[in-house]
Amino acid sequence: MANRVFYASQGVAISGVTVAGAQSVGVQSNFNLEQAFQLGRLGIYDNIVTNPEVTVTVSKVLDGENTIYKMATGGGTLISNANDQCDILIGVGSDTAAALSGTAAIEMTGMYVTSVSYTLPVDGNFTEEVSFVGDNKSVSTGVVTAPTASGNTVLRRQHYKTDSVLPVEVSGQNITNITINADLGRETMFKLGQFGPFHRFVNFPLEVTCEFEVSATGLDGVEVSQDVVCTGGNLPAIQPITINLCDPSDGTTSYSFNLGPSNRLTSVNYQGGDTGGGNATITYSYTTYNDLDISG
Repeated sequence: MANRVFYASQGVAISGVTVAGAQSVGVQSNFNLEQAFQLGRLGIYDNIVTNPEVTVTVSKVLDGENTIYKMATGGGTLISNANDQCDILIGVGSDTAAALSGTAAIEMTGMYVTSVSYTLPVDGNFTEEVSFVGDNKSVSTGVVTAPTASGNTVLRRQHYKTDSVLPVEVSGQNITNITINADLGRETMFKLGQFGPFHRFVNFPLEVTCEFEVSATGLDGVEVSQDVVCTGGNLPAIQPITINLCDPSDGTTSYSFNLGPSNRLTSVNYQGGDTGGGNATITYSYTTYNDLDISG
């Protein structure tokens, strides 16, 4: 019996493969309840479990290894992988061993991806976070093997590729942070004769957002005019966005995040540069629907 659980004594595997570069994992079991009362008595008549579910969140550094999303779905677009499921195994071993071995484990089967998030900061590592939802969690005899010490390079600011396709408002500016987020908004489908859901579907249309924070060298320069007849003003047009990250070994593309051709600027936020001494920044937020292709 271990006295504690810390980073070296736990691991996570998706579809039978240990996640390399994993940073954190969390599991939450929710027993959703619905109350029934009766006439003539104040006390509760029944406290009914309606839809128990298990959620798992896993994060990792981007390091040239497979993304969590690819391990769970095989990679590709959110639409093509909307119905894909995977199994997740979380193991805990000795707190005095140098590497994970002989783990006690729990297993979540039939898990669906519910959200994906990528963060590319100027200070710190490039990271991925993926959340899952499912219906089954059990004690397992499976073993999570220790990840290999492969010596891969963790991607940071110098690994952002300048051949990325950027909106005109951002192109040429000093980018300090990029975030990409998609929430799949899973909903459950039930049928008579079965307690658990038989499907969890993505509630299309699916919003995908992308934010760019840049160091301000002036004001944002995005004009807003609603006085133009017929055209609806000079508001920004839809634009393509593709973010590429390089392979440190040869400079080729190791990861690519393609948000398609129809991204629209939703807000521009100029802030900072106050008397506390900080620099001013501008954040450009874009949104599109149903388009996110994750490869590499």
